[in-house]
Amino acid sequence: MTKRIQPESTGKAGSKLATISNMGTLDDGNAVAFTIETEDGNRLALHCLLPELGDIFCALATLAKAAGEERNAPTPEPPATHNYLAPIPAQGIGFQAGRTPDETLLVVRLYGFDMAFSVPSSGLVRLADDVARIARTLSAGSNQPQ
Repeated sequence: MTKRIQPESTGKAGSKLATISNMGTLDDGNAVAFTIETEDGNRLALHCLLPELGDIFCALATLAKAAGEERNAPTPEPPATHNYLAPIPAQGIGFQAGRTPDETLLVVRLYGFDMAFSVPSSGLVRLADDVARIARTLSAGSNQPQ
């Protein structure tokens, strides 16, 4: 559950993130480490186990969803041109039953952990059609129509 932070009641909303640096691995690849640096010069060295990365991504995505809902932001249209995403290398994708009959999880296998995205079961056919169409387009040879 997210809450709206009232800067006047907390003193300040926090320091703005400047960079993430000093990234590396620990414990024979079972953990990652990095330093968070803020614009006001504060630094915090962190490390977390690989399975905890999914929890961190989930927490950030939940906050982004709450912020979008607060702004009443419409779902963005797919970009017409390249949008400079920061791709995360994936090893594979699959589906898993969700917590309710109308929830299916789209599971993306990353290196060392999995991330699950909730999809309404009623939307699976459309999702499958979209994925198949995109896969056929992107895997077409240079001399095949796209």
